[in-house]
Amino acid sequence: MRIPQNPQQLELRVERLWNGEVCVDDRLWADVAVSACKDGLAVRVTAPVLHEQSVPEASLGARLDGLWEYDVVELFLVGPGHQYLELELGAGGQYLLLGFDSIRRRSQTYEDLDLVVKFEKTAQKTWASEVVLPWAVVPENIRALNAFAYMAGQYMAYEAVPGKEPDFHQPDVYPSVSL
Repeated sequence: MRIPQNPQQLELRVERLWNGEVCVDDRLWADVAVSACKDGLAVRVTAPVLHEQSVPEASLGARLDGLWEYDVVELFLVGPGHQYLELELGAGGQYLLLGFDSIRRRSQTYEDLDLVVKFEKTAQKTWASEVVLPWAVVPENIRALNAFAYMAGQYMAYEAVPGKEPDFHQPDVYPSVSL
């Protein structure tokens, strides 16, 4: 799947399993919207509130290591080479931001970065999180990206990744983009 080049706002719908197979549970989906603003890259995720949702016991807006173990939507932004940024926004209003200088080699944890996360649950039984990533942390010349979700025990992807098990750290197979 190709992403439109130079969009004003990029909207990604995560509704398939990580390997590209159709998800038979139509309750499972996530929307990811990405757009540039003066202060950085604005990211908004929306996903359903599920009865069996896995949410950590942590404060709203808190940075939480291991957030990927709970219901979460993830956005990977790939710069030159294998430099990439991983943003996770959880169903309980928490976040995690990690920088990598090569595949799976974490170079930055952004523990001192005070991100402001806006979180809400709506009457339509969805949750939404918004954050603005400062330009200083966003990889320059983003060349590819992908979005993923983990919910109700299912690993899902905007664009499928290869392998026998879900492995989201595969920047070379993400759709190309020019932002």
